[in-house]
Amino acid sequence: MEFRQIRYFIEIHRKGSFLRAASALGLTQPALSRQIALLERELGSDLFLRHGRRLELTEAGSLLLEKAVRLQDLWQETLDSVRGSNDALTGNYRIATGGTIAAYILPAMLLGMKKKYPDVSFQVVEGDLRATRDAVLWGEVEIGILTDQEYHPDLNHRHFISDRILPVVSARHPLANQKKLRMADLGDYEFVYFHPQSAIRRTVEARMQSANFEPVIAMELRSVDAVIRSVEAGLGIGFVSHYCMNKNLISLPVPELEASREFYFCWRKGRPGMIRAIDALQQSYILPNRNKRKE
Repeated sequence: MEFRQIRYFIEIHRKGSFLRAASALGLTQPALSRQIALLERELGSDLFLRHGRRLELTEAGSLLLEKAVRLQDLWQETLDSVRGSNDALTGNYRIATGGTIAAYILPAMLLGMKKKYPDVSFQVVEGDLRATRDAVLWGEVEIGILTDQEYHPDLNHRHFISDRILPVVSARHPLANQKKLRMADLGDYEFVYFHPQSAIRRTVEARMQSANFEPVIAMELRSVDAVIRSVEAGLGIGFVSHYCMNKNLISLPVPELEASREFYFCWRKGRPGMIRAIDALQQSYILPNRNKRKE
C-alpha cells in the first residue's frame, strides 16, 4: 500500500467521481482507476459501489475512510513538526477562501510572505465559504479563511479581520445621490445577487426576510468581479464587501441593509505546525497597513 493511494481514495470520495478526482489530482482516469484497483486487491475488498455515475462507499470503504483521514492528518502533523524544527518557514501551503479575500486581501499578504519567506509557496483555491470549510476538513488544503457562519467543531479558528457588507449602485443609478433611504424605498429597483451559496447573499437575505422585503433579482453571479462590473454598468443594486469599494461604486445609505461579519483563519485540529504559517500570514497583512498609515 502506498500513501498516495490513500490520498487518491479520499479525493475520489470527496469529489464523488473518478473523473473529477482524476482532474483534481492531475491524473488520467485510467491511471487513477488502476491505483484504486491495486489498493482494493491488497485490502481484499471493494471500496466503492458504482451506481451508474454515482459512487457509494462499501462497508470496507467507510471503515477505510475514517482511518485514512486520520492517517492523512498524522502525516501532515509529521510534516509540520519537521518543518517546525527549522527556524525558517518553508514548504507549500494550500489556502482556500472566498472571492473577496482571494481577490482583495490575499495578493498583498502573499507578496509580503514571498519577500520575507522565499522558501514558502502558496496555492490559493477560490470557492464559496462552505466549500472552503469542507476543503480544510477533508485535508484538500491546509488553511482556510472563513466567516463565523461556517464554524465547525473539528477546526481551530483564529480571528483575522472584520468586514462590512454594503449595498452599492453605480453613479448613474437613480438612487445614487440619495442622502437617506429605507429598505422599502428599494422595492421598485432590480438587484444583482451572488449565487445562493454565497455568504454575502445569505447575510443580506436574512436582513431582508426579517423585514418581509422581497427583492426583484435581475441577475445571479458567482464571482465578486462579475457582481461589481454589473453594478458599475447600472444593472442593479448589489452587495459587496467594503474592501471591494472603488470610485465607480456608490454606497447606499440604508442602515437596515448594512451588515458586518468576521473572517477567521481555520485549520484542522491536531495541526499545531499551522500556527507558525498563520502567524506569518497575519503579520504580512498587518505590516503593510501600518506602513501605509505612516506615509
